[in-house]
Amino acid sequence: MRVRLLTWLITVAAVAATAHSVAPNLTAQTSAPARRLPDLQGVWRAWNLAKYDLEDHGAKPGVPAGRGFVVDPSDGRIPYKPEALAKREKNYAGTKDPDPWKNSDPLAKCYLPGIPRMTYLGWPFQIIQTPDYVTFVYEWSHKKRVIPINGTAAVPKDETAWMGFARARYEGNSLVINLANFNSYTWFDMAGNYHSDALQVVERYTPLNADTLQYEATMTDPKIFTRPWTIRMTIQRQKDIGILDYECTAMLDELGIHHTWPRDFDEEK
Repeated sequence: MRVRLLTWLITVAAVAATAHSVAPNLTAQTSAPARRLPDLQGVWRAWNLAKYDLEDHGAKPGVPAGRGFVVDPSDGRIPYKPEALAKREKNYAGTKDPDPWKNSDPLAKCYLPGIPRMTYLGWPFQIIQTPDYVTFVYEWSHKKRVIPINGTAAVPKDETAWMGFARARYEGNSLVINLANFNSYTWFDMAGNYHSDALQVVERYTPLNADTLQYEATMTDPKIFTRPWTIRMTIQRQKDIGILDYECTAMLDELGIHHTWPRDFDEEK
């Protein structure tokens, strides 16, 4: 009887010890937290002067003085090739004309602003996230970007677009968007800063708190710039109102301005 009792006690102890050693592993396997993606959904707006000039600048006609947004290079200057600077000056000189057809800024004709300019143009935009896509809905002329997450579709080799072709992914707490295949007709701001059709852009949206995003964009264009360069700014959540109506061409109509110009962007000037 004593031997049987001792055997039973040893068996219970062994079972308890086994359960104790296995339980933590089972817990670790079943309670591992799923990856939490950054929640970027909502209406956002850049309240700054980036749309005028991305570099530090003094006041000039049509452009108020302001600090720049270029964080790399550290001198805050866009690293143009020397031979490319003359075109920037020519671009800005052409913005003085109030006639949209004669004005050199493509935005004056209601052409798409491109990326990154659309982000800080001054109109709000909404971000909508699903597991497979992230969608940007812009108040400016109701334009949209529907970008696949971890998309495998190849970017067309011989096709260009005003807003580029985009693919997105998540890195840590950031949404990262790679864009390529731009045409050469959009600008970065009202100061005439521009690019070629070799432009590539990497956007990064990172939540700083519930109502603030940090926005970064890195531009690479070996035809125009000596090296890649990066801008950085904050974007605030717009809580009081959602996306409203803004049609650029309708505004020109109300001003009595004709806007069915020849397709001047089909030919390089």
